[in-house]
Amino acid sequence: MEAKGLRDTWRDWSELPGEDLTTSALPEVAGWISIYEELASVLRSVISRANGSPESGDLQRHLAWIEDRLAAWRDRHAELAGVVIDPKDHTLTYAGKSLRLTRREAHLLDFLLRHPRRPFTSKQLATLAWQNSRLSDAQVRTYIMRLRSRLREMGLEHVITVVRNRGYGVTAPLVVGAPLVVGEGGS
Repeated sequence: MEAKGLRDTWRDWSELPGEDLTTSALPEVAGWISIYEELASVLRSVISRANGSPESGDLQRHLAWIEDRLAAWRDRHAELAGVVIDPKDHTLTYAGKSLRLTRREAHLLDFLLRHPRRPFTSKQLATLAWQNSRLSDAQVRTYIMRLRSRLREMGLEHVITVVRNRGYGVTAPLVVGAPLVVGEGGS
């Protein structure tokens, strides 16, 4: 297919082949999140090399589309997960129970839930979840331990997992009637 035809096809897509945002299979939803994260990462790299070329505008539009789809899949995962995190008062609600979290605990849980099945090192969590690269590995481990202990009170002790030699992540599916809403408007 010629380049112009491919561009026109890309613009016509509202989703990739096989996508179904109504699926209730959490592993499938997590898979789509991984796909779109990888697509966005690769496209950002291409854009950095394109630097002002005639294709830059098209590449930016494609990236915006990919980021929109990624946000939609993260919202779907959140909806299926059954956890509600209120970003203003840092309250976690699950199965009819509420728990007040610290700001850092809420940001950490929010970040991990939005990146299911993907482990992060302590340094990555400090930088990506809290935008604080100065936190030591020991400090991050302490926050993880505290959050896991707090989640145990809610019956969510297995949500945050340790992936040997890779880091911390969310792999255990959460399923309860309440939707997960992270941030305002599900974002």
